[in-house]
Amino acid sequence: MDSRSDRHSFAGSGRPPRSDSGGYPNVIEDPSTGASITFLERGVDERGAYLLMDGVLPPGTESGPARLHPRAEVHAEVVAGRADVTVRGEPHALLPGESLYIAAGEPHSIRNGGAGTLVVRTTLRPPGEFEAAVRALYEAGAGGQPDFFAAATVLSYYRADLRLAGVPWWLQRPLLSVLAGIATMLGRNPLE
Repeated sequence: MDSRSDRHSFAGSGRPPRSDSGGYPNVIEDPSTGASITFLERGVDERGAYLLMDGVLPPGTESGPARLHPRAEVHAEVVAGRADVTVRGEPHALLPGESLYIAAGEPHSIRNGGAGTLVVRTTLRPPGEFEAAVRALYEAGAGGQPDFFAAATVLSYYRADLRLAGVPWWLQRPLLSVLAGIATMLGRNPLE
């Protein structure tokens, strides 16, 4: 991977990467689905930088489309409920106390497969700017009626930390870049 090509910037924008919200814990919510993420802490330990968060999904909801983290590994543990997790196309059903490791670059998705609320505690290592990416996607309405151009802009900007899994990167990257440019021209770039 060419590290220069996957930096968090648009050509000529001169903008620094967006920062996370700061204090912990803090919560973002998607009112259209009832899903939320509580960012519990960000820190460094003997294994390096990490972000610890709890994701909450009401019955029948998904955490969004299949995605991957190009540089980060994920450790997800079910705190409450039943998680139907798909990793590399392989389904896994996890109950409270059970966990799953997802290597960097592995496509994955999660769905609440039970009748109660699902709570998944996730550790992302290294976190990069994942929190800022998710915040921007929530602001763009990614769970309910997303602003397509705004979501494309966010995914293009934070491509080193979060990507869609269903579209090959060689196609996704230029497409997102074009859509981000259109979003800027239309005044729908949420990062400006």
